[in-house]
Amino acid sequence: QLGDLLYEKRQYGKAKWACIKMKEKQYEQSICLGFMKLMRYICEQNSSGLYLGITVPIVTIVHTNEAQSAMSQAVTVAYYLPEVLQDEPPHPFDSDIIIEEWPATIVYSR
Repeated sequence: QLGDLLYEKRQYGKAKWACIKMKEKQYEQSICLGFMKLMRYICEQNSSGLYLGITVPIVTIVHTNEAQSAMSQAVTVAYYLPEVLQDEPPHPFDSDIIIEEWPATIVYSR
């Protein structure tokens, strides 16, 4: 509908995220494959052997070239780790997934 917000602005404090950087030929394919790898981490393929639970949002970061004049093929897909796992997140079995600590972050979500 006209006038409805198309996105929501969310603010997150400093937190840990599970991230994977993908570089497929198509942007959509990078997002899909990255998300599937993160889902395997969430669904027990981690050092705790436990289901971690889904959090929102799953963030997609589109990268640009060094001159910031064009998009690169690289896409990062990131999963916000639940509060109970922030201090000691389980290690991913997939070495492509890394745990990053992000500073306070604003995310535009839809």
